[in-house]
Amino acid sequence: MKKKEAVLFMWALGVYLTVSTFVFAGGSRDTAELSKKTVDLRCLSFFSGSDRKCFDAMIAEFNRVHPGVRIIAETLSYDGYNAALRSAIAAGTAPDVAVIHQCSLPGYVKDGSLCVLEDPAQDTAVPLKAPDDFMDVPLEACRFDGRLYALPLDMHPLVMYYNTDLFSRAEVVKVPETYAELIKTAWAIQNKTGAAGIAADNTTSVFKAWTPARLFISLLQQQGADILTADNTRTGFKNIAGEKALSVILDLNEVSRVIPPGLTYEASVDAFRLGKAGIHINGVWAAGIFEGQKNLNFAAAPLPSLTGRNAVWAGSHTLAIPARQSPDPRKTEAAAAFILWMTEHGELWAKAGHVPVRESVVRKPEFLSLPYRSVYLDAARSAVIPPRTPAWDEIFDSIADCLENAMTANKSIKAILTEMDRKVTEIIAAH
Repeated sequence: MKKKEAVLFMWALGVYLTVSTFVFAGGSRDTAELSKKTVDLRCLSFFSGSDRKCFDAMIAEFNRVHPGVRIIAETLSYDGYNAALRSAIAAGTAPDVAVIHQCSLPGYVKDGSLCVLEDPAQDTAVPLKAPDDFMDVPLEACRFDGRLYALPLDMHPLVMYYNTDLFSRAEVVKVPETYAELIKTAWAIQNKTGAAGIAADNTTSVFKAWTPARLFISLLQQQGADILTADNTRTGFKNIAGEKALSVILDLNEVSRVIPPGLTYEASVDAFRLGKAGIHINGVWAAGIFEGQKNLNFAAAPLPSLTGRNAVWAGSHTLAIPARQSPDPRKTEAAAAFILWMTEHGELWAKAGHVPVRESVVRKPEFLSLPYRSVYLDAARSAVIPPRTPAWDEIFDSIADCLENAMTANKSIKAILTEMDRKVTEIIAAH
């Protein structure tokens, strides 16, 4: 065991209430006084479906092996989650630990709503040091001005699922790797099996049409472009790269028509789950749904390089400690230990499809034995995270709305990009 890991391990044992000393901000306290009762922590998330089952199972396991700490899981709907969490933080009723999407972190950091977990320039009130085995991209996305405000739990890139039975019936022997191959495969499935070539959402229902937005970002990144410029002050898609990315999306939906019209996110998932679509574009989080479906034979592959190099949109769930005016040191210590434990056991979270972000975890046999996870890991290693700006959530929703409208607006590609540019520019200016 490395020296740093040994020190971290010995510190974590303090939270178990089985040793005689608690380490906190360089001091110690009497164990008899601290161990009078179990430390209860509220952990807030927005997970649903197979994600929630997996997350709750991890919490149950943590509670089982940590008799001195009890994590109480609380769940809110994803719609309105950030607003509710911000309100709770402002009112002093925030949970002890919160799941926050990486792309939403900049807004929380700007508002001073999160505890600093690690600051190289000074000591923090949180006894946590990020282990060295975190993947650089997701970890650095949680760091602002040198300070660490959260730990990444995973990465979840877009991938391409495909029905192996429909591929066989359509006599498709090669998984598509280019745009031409993707269209050819989708047409073969439609013509020879009667199933949809590709299932991907293109209209709004419970969720916005986020898949087109994620796909648009991926197609830009494959050309070395992005939604915003490097300094996040201007748009980066009103150009040839943006025109090519948008043309692919419009072709899939309106020209080649390999994606059925009016397909909500839920309908696209069900179409693939029930064997009514040959290909499905979605995030790795859908794996648990498909693995639980009887008689569905499928596999997964990284999103094909449709416009250039290997690159794909990816999100990341992070775990953070909301700021409090008068924090309880015992709860702070226990929350830090819980966050570290969750990242150390990413192989359990991987059962929901998400990709662990610690190298020690992705080498575990328990992770490597899971189906398709090596594909997900390959996709995560070529993933590019969203721009780090407090305006991102609004920008992303606006892009999704613009792309949904583009599929029925009967406007030129340049006109669509001009409208999208105007709306995103207004959002940037408002922040």
